[in-house]
Amino acid sequence: MRGRAAIYFFIPLIFLAVSGCLPDKEQHERMKWRLNPDDDKLPYGNYLAFQSLKYYFPNADIETLPQSFRYSSMDNTMKYNYNGHSLLILEGLDFYVSEEEWKDLKTFINNGNEVILFCSRLDNKIEQELGCYKERRSEEEQVFYDAVPEKENEEVLSINSGPNIRYGYMGRSIRGYFSFQNDSTNTETDTTGNTYFSGYPDTLGFANSQPDFLRFKLGEGHLTLHAAPLVLSNYFLLQDGNENYLTAIWQTLPANITRIYWNDYFRRTGTSSGLGVLFKHPATKLALILGIIALLVYVLFEGKRKQRIIPVMEPLKNDSVSFVETVGRLYYNKGNHANLAGKMTYQFLEWVRTHYFLNTNLLNEDFIRNLTIKSGQPEATVRSLMEMIHETRLGTAYTDDAYLYQLYNTIQLFYKNNRK
Repeated sequence: MRGRAAIYFFIPLIFLAVSGCLPDKEQHERMKWRLNPDDDKLPYGNYLAFQSLKYYFPNADIETLPQSFRYSSMDNTMKYNYNGHSLLILEGLDFYVSEEEWKDLKTFINNGNEVILFCSRLDNKIEQELGCYKERRSEEEQVFYDAVPEKENEEVLSINSGPNIRYGYMGRSIRGYFSFQNDSTNTETDTTGNTYFSGYPDTLGFANSQPDFLRFKLGEGHLTLHAAPLVLSNYFLLQDGNENYLTAIWQTLPANITRIYWNDYFRRTGTSSGLGVLFKHPATKLALILGIIALLVYVLFEGKRKQRIIPVMEPLKNDSVSFVETVGRLYYNKGNHANLAGKMTYQFLEWVRTHYFLNTNLLNEDFIRNLTIKSGQPEATVRSLMEMIHETRLGTAYTDDAYLYQLYNTIQLFYKNNRK
């Protein structure tokens, strides 16, 4: 049955490739290095991998879980499947869970179900319990300088169960792997009767001769780890022969899968958002309540002014700003968007040098981290802006009106929100 499934899987691959699922040349050059969790049909989306499930597991019901789904919310329908095995597929970059979520995931596995986790970063508590540690973390996101080692991702991957074939592609890193720091070989049981992971797992695949595809047994089920989440990306699967690598991954799972849960988490944190987390601990809850009461007392009794109203003074007119705005409108009206974008990025980087005393010659991870710390901006905001500036400097950006508008607003928002 699975042999036929592989043939059926080729049909949507060919159809999508011919019908133009990839962006046009200019758009592709601008977006192929971006990780965008909101559009699964982009090069690094996982549309093809998700669609392949119904061909490899034709008897399984498939359900998509939201990115914000908490594994502590799993009900008995998810944890117990009396008609066969359930499969939970977790795909993204940073995988962090709370203690309660990790406990419920282990209960899910112990009941005879399967969990396969594709990740770039792995929660420390999981690494310590498994005795294996994720190496080459976050390499998938290194795109801010010219020396991106794309060619090093060719012929990187191999599967134990298949022929001696190496897989790879020209794209972001798929060279992550696991190292071990535990010599035990079996799962063990503690004094309360709870089974937990311990020892070396089954090694199902390698990245440059290092284990990157592991399977741990717990109770009646298994936890499977894969260190290269981008093997599920459209860009990887559309390379010649790489669909066979996905076939090999799915074929390592039990045949009687009757229910599949797909969770494209992208980046997970160990705690849920909202005020519920703050009120979870008694000390924090009491401090917040006291703070709210103090604020209300201040508003009620100290809200009135105790001095005369200070008159509003108009700020001095900045002629240099007007000159820059006039020049900008001139370039915009002439349609020379690329030149205008270059001047905007040059002016911004000059501002960064004079305000934060940072070297802007190399926009790498260290630069992003330092700018984030000094400016007080969110890392995601700084990273997005640096990526646009990098595209503009290389001349790969498609500088239409929308792109110029986005670049201008992003820079202005950075000026407005910087804390210095």
